[in-house]
Amino acid sequence: MQPDMNGPALVKVERRSAAADVQAQLQTLIETGQFKQNDRLPSEIELARSFGVSRPVVREALMSLQTLGLTASQSGKGTFVVSDRVRTPLLVGRYSPAHIKEVRRALEIPSAELAAQRRTDKDVGQLAALLARLEDADNPARRNQLDADFHVAIATASGNPLLVKLIEDMRTVLEEHSLALANAPHRRKAAHSEHSIIYDAIVRRDAEAAAAAMAAHLDAAEQAFALLGGAGAELGSSARNAPTNLQSAVNEVPS
Repeated sequence: MQPDMNGPALVKVERRSAAADVQAQLQTLIETGQFKQNDRLPSEIELARSFGVSRPVVREALMSLQTLGLTASQSGKGTFVVSDRVRTPLLVGRYSPAHIKEVRRALEIPSAELAAQRRTDKDVGQLAALLARLEDADNPARRNQLDADFHVAIATASGNPLLVKLIEDMRTVLEEHSLALANAPHRRKAAHSEHSIIYDAIVRRDAEAAAAAMAAHLDAAEQAFALLGGAGAELGSSARNAPTNLQSAVNEVPS
């Protein structure tokens, strides 16, 4: 079945936030029923041409839609709409974002503060190595694992084995949450910058700065996770009213 595409509009996007904007516009079209369940989305090439962006940007946006539970990729067939609603409230098992926020702040801010006070040269070397691997990792699942390792390494540098155990257990619980963030458009560069600031404060033994940097990092992660569920609403109006549309691309999609 073809979506009703009587003028569904897409807007040329700024390259600085291209993947996020592509995701938001496609999400709006899905949530408003212009792409219906079981519809196949236009190909990467067709979407890239309509949006005026590169195929890797489209690919990143499609990956985010899949993380949200809106689409699924079928090998050799394309990307299909599987739901018109984001998996809200984006629970991780029995845990809401509010639960996650409280526990992460209770554990990880003191962990960074203590790491700055107690870290050894060996700890610094381990953190530096993990930062380098994070920067080089392209696979979201790999980045997610390295991100967990980095936070656990900070706990190790705190010198408190109970903090290490608690943060290890928490990261296991947060696997799905963290993987969603690893797939979020542009989160990769921002997270690397935030991790570097935390690392620098720990190296300088500046406990106050390390705690503040970790708090800022958690703030940014929470905001990015919230946007995963609300990205479509942000561009809903522009996606409905902009002059450019996907009519020609959709006409090429077989029913």
